[in-house]
Amino acid sequence: MTAAKQTLIDRIESYYAAVDDLDPDPIVGHFTANATMVIATGDVRHVGREAIRGTYERRKNSVDQSFHGDFTHVVDAENSRAATRLAVRRTSKGGESIEMDCIALFTFEGELIKHIVIWMSGENSLK
Repeated sequence: MTAAKQTLIDRIESYYAAVDDLDPDPIVGHFTANATMVIATGDVRHVGREAIRGTYERRKNSVDQSFHGDFTHVVDAENSRAATRLAVRRTSKGGESIEMDCIALFTFEGELIKHIVIWMSGENSLK
């Protein structure tokens, strides 16, 4: 594997580790200032770091524990793009557990996420 591919994989996994920590600041640190996040299965679009921060602040209020892992990555480092399939397990503040399958398509600008499109098989917590 090339260093460029590994760098993008590391950034993706770092982003999901930040998501699991439930702290919006490190999460938005993975995005460009004008990044877009699209939740294709929820007809949701967030533009810019502050909009993305808002979705993760709202998520923090409803999620108690979060796991994103079991990754399968396909990386096109030359074009700064990647696709990742992953498992998601989440427990709500009310104690409900959910397991989902998720696919995310990433476009990077340097090491920052410029655009992400997410498909999830279950409830969208990124409203």
